[in-house]
Amino acid sequence: MKNYSENPEHYKQLIAQINDEIDFSGYLSAKGYRLLKKSSGSQEFGKDAERIVLQTKRNPVSYFNRYDSADKGLFFKYLHKRSANFYEAVKQGLSIIQRDYPQPPPAKVEKKNNGHISLEERYHIRSLIRPIYLTEGRGLSLKTLESTAFKGRIFNAFHINDNHGRIANIALPKYGLDGNIKNYTLYNKPYRDRKDGKIKKFRLYLNERYEYLFVSNPDIEVEKVVCVESGFDAMAHHELHGRPNVFYISLSGHIDDKKLEQSLQWYNKVNRSHDLPLHLAFDHDIEGMRYDLVFLSYWLNRKSNKVFIEADWKRPVMRLKLNYLSKSVAMMERDTEYINDTISNCPDGISKGLQKAICFRDKVVWELDLERIFRFPQHSRTYWRLALETLSHCFAHSTLKIDKSPTMKDWNEELISLKKKFGYQPVNLI
Repeated sequence: MKNYSENPEHYKQLIAQINDEIDFSGYLSAKGYRLLKKSSGSQEFGKDAERIVLQTKRNPVSYFNRYDSADKGLFFKYLHKRSANFYEAVKQGLSIIQRDYPQPPPAKVEKKNNGHISLEERYHIRSLIRPIYLTEGRGLSLKTLESTAFKGRIFNAFHINDNHGRIANIALPKYGLDGNIKNYTLYNKPYRDRKDGKIKKFRLYLNERYEYLFVSNPDIEVEKVVCVESGFDAMAHHELHGRPNVFYISLSGHIDDKKLEQSLQWYNKVNRSHDLPLHLAFDHDIEGMRYDLVFLSYWLNRKSNKVFIEADWKRPVMRLKLNYLSKSVAMMERDTEYINDTISNCPDGISKGLQKAICFRDKVVWELDLERIFRFPQHSRTYWRLALETLSHCFAHSTLKIDKSPTMKDWNEELISLKKKFGYQPVNLI
């Protein structure tokens, strides 16, 4: 990317395009701001200590922050104040205007409710006494459920059905960094929908606060941190590895900036020795591999003083652009040579699974075709571990590790498969 001084008119045109084409209110909603007030010419959004007022009659839409008189202007000004630098703001802005955002929900006048009903009361959430779904459906042992990592962190949510029977759902809590429960997700075995007759998964997210994570007990002597997709993968991983001193972070269904930031904060909270390894144990499929790359990029951008990674996803190809902060061509050439030499030592590595990284004058580009890699089941895990841990070695002192289930898609499937193979009979506790 050229400097602003080399072509200022080019950048002015890009900024004007960003300001003209942005859906400002939709973007704020997607970033977790809540619409507080709305009139014919303005909208006020709130998030934490910010109050952003959009002047919607203006074209382009302008804004101001009620609590910061210097925070005002058009959208690019808003973005620039919250970006690492001018060029990063331009890149983000061009990416943002390509997306469609839903209309923000209408502002609601909050009514005082002295008779507030908690989630625990409304959904009859109690300590775990009926673990049938976990032991039968998920193959987990009572020892795992009662281990130091998960004891007291799994609940039942009892639903009263039409016959006045009690259905024992499993409730996995989502924790804030203060250690308090902010939300739950309810699980149970699949059911047949009365409307269309189809078999569907039962999964119920409660008060739509998706940014929080299911985590294991942080008050242990942590030896490593493991990130997984679901809480059940965390428990299965724990059981398969002999219940070690591990802290688990579950992203619970999807990955976004809020969850990535929460994951980093949880890691910092339990990383008392400041040298704990972080294992990415996401599913072994294309989506899980995408999770690996998104997490690694976010991690390195926060931790590394060497590169800033842009990860462009056009399924099934992830294009990594490694922007070196030092602008050292010698360093870029050295790392490119290291990456290519490492992957070439893998049997058929470049010809079948991995493409070469390419060094340009201002960056290194490495395209990873996830479908192509995944096409070779006997070697895909080796290819993928080699690729990701090569990046970790270059830029994170090998702190990041890749931990894929040996034979199945995820850790819970791995546990169930092994127990079926060896004739395991699940425990029934009623």
